[in-house]
Amino acid sequence: MGAGCIGRRTLAVLGFSALGARGAAAHHGWSWAEGEQMTLTGTIREVYVGQPHPTLRVEADDGLWTVELSNPRQTARSGFSAESAAAGDRVVAIGNRARERNERRMKAVRITVRDRTYDIYPDRIRSS
Repeated sequence: MGAGCIGRRTLAVLGFSALGARGAAAHHGWSWAEGEQMTLTGTIREVYVGQPHPTLRVEADDGLWTVELSNPRQTARSGFSAESAAAGDRVVAIGNRARERNERRMKAVRITVRDRTYDIYPDRIRSS
């Protein structure tokens, strides 16, 4: 194989990688969420701290919600860890709910658990 073939193959791999990264960014970005922020209050049923992003399963008056936090590194920078919350804890989450109204999912910008507030996305918190 000549150097040109290897170069084209490398460019093709890089191109597919870029497409995959863009797809992942779209999935984990904010495009699926409404622009308006809401407050969700409920009881934590499950805490997951891992890839691609930590989540809380929260039982609210209208059913079970998935509350997405940021990626693990940014969530840790807010001070939140696996020890910060447990099943049975009350939580208040402020964030943006899914555009699909039948989907009980939100991307939290701030959560309060055990009388401690965690600013997950400080630059996205809107004053009430």
